[in-house]
Amino acid sequence: SHIAFYNLEISREFFGDYEVDGAESILVFVEDFYKILKSASKDDILYLESNDYYLICTFEDGGNRRVFELPLADNSMESAVPASIEYDGVFDVELVDLKQSCNDLDKIVKTDRFKVITDDNRMTVVAPNDSMVRYNQVINIDSDSKCNVIVNIQYINEILKLFRISKIATLKIGDNLPMSWSVESGDELVKVSGLIAPIIEEDDG
Repeated sequence: SHIAFYNLEISREFFGDYEVDGAESILVFVEDFYKILKSASKDDILYLESNDYYLICTFEDGGNRRVFELPLADNSMESAVPASIEYDGVFDVELVDLKQSCNDLDKIVKTDRFKVITDDNRMTVVAPNDSMVRYNQVINIDSDSKCNVIVNIQYINEILKLFRISKIATLKIGDNLPMSWSVESGDELVKVSGLIAPIIEEDDG
């Protein structure tokens, strides 16, 4: 229940200036790389290059320059590749509806589980079986699939942070399968997607 995959794709047209001299694949620690990117100012131009040991990040703004050398991660630490999955249900849902569910489950029901049931063009978010407070929220969707899955609510909250890209998320679910999700900008220049491992609920019977 604590395994998640994330994928980010950004088209070259998204950037004001973009030039790549050959394709290259490198492995870095995302937390360190994020801190470096976050330090950029609005007018900075970022140059990236690598050698056998470092990803070299150079920010230039006029005549000013800052350089970070980020150690590469060991190639033996390559992330596992998620398996290809055939899903029963594929549908769009507004992030505002997911946010309402997360707030209700977290603050009122007091659970860290996000249980989804789909049936007859409806997505129902319910409290898990062992919750003291019973809860359900019905959201209209364009899918007649019949399936259910439970995931950790913290990963749904991460999806909500992508509202600046789009106000709609596409979900793919199947009975006790990893939940697949994607958020794509209207101009199709930015797409974020991922998989969330399911939580298997104990049968009360």
